[in-house]
Amino acid sequence: MTQQQETGCVLRLFGAQSTAVGKTVENFPPQWRAAAQWKSRGAETLVALQAQSPSGLKKAAQALRQAFSADLYGAGETTLPAAVVEALERHDKLLICADAAAGALLEARLENLPGAEKVFDFGAVSYANPKTGPLIEKRARLPKDCTDPLRQALARAQAARRVVGADLSAACAERESDCVLVLSCRKGCFLRTVPAGENPALWLLDIIRRTAANKPQAEGTGFLPARRAAKKDVLPSPQPKRHPLRRVCMTLLVLALLAALAAVGAWEYTNGNFYALPEQLRALLTEHVPRPGATLV
Repeated sequence: MTQQQETGCVLRLFGAQSTAVGKTVENFPPQWRAAAQWKSRGAETLVALQAQSPSGLKKAAQALRQAFSADLYGAGETTLPAAVVEALERHDKLLICADAAAGALLEARLENLPGAEKVFDFGAVSYANPKTGPLIEKRARLPKDCTDPLRQALARAQAARRVVGADLSAACAERESDCVLVLSCRKGCFLRTVPAGENPALWLLDIIRRTAANKPQAEGTGFLPARRAAKKDVLPSPQPKRHPLRRVCMTLLVLALLAALAAVGAWEYTNGNFYALPEQLRALLTEHVPRPGATLV
């Protein structure tokens, strides 16, 4: 008998925690006869899967796809920029840039991709347009003394999306030690602070991909609703996850409080004699419940 040839594939994740990938791989059932190696470079993680049968490989890949459905952007040689173009095209979204800083991050990575010109304007009808650019600045309605780069980026991103009529508008607030990435959509603005030394272009591409595909953002990405985005001058912190034990404790506390109130009421009703409570309740029910044949008035 000949042994089945070992099969393999590569899955590409962005924004996933390496420890979470390891736990998922450790939970592969032995009968799958599948193994994985993974390597993270910044926020990007490549997972190389191997199995002794196509069915085992399929099950292992499906387990990773389910566990990291929002983080998974492709397989094999797929790049993150290509995944962004595919997501924009599939969901019929138009992406523009509100300033030159965001344009510098995106244009070089998208310019040679097939179909990119259908979903991204490369500045032609937005910030780089001689008529639209000044109109975006005017619609941003920033005070003359406003020097906060984040407020400027927020205002420009929202103004550019409305002026051009695009679905998504990207902006970048450059600061001394970091930059804040802004992506405006109809519901509000996604924001993420990227320290100096990391690759802000990849983070911006991932935010765009997730937004276009209506997928949850990576941990650490904040959101401002549309009505608040123009008024905020600080980056919102990501909402902390509520621990399920806290909800259980609150429920038990409410039940304990209700039980205490019931006990106090029973004490008052029986004049301190709890043993008389059943008989008094029985008499109360007998008095108010009509007997068979009685007529209710």
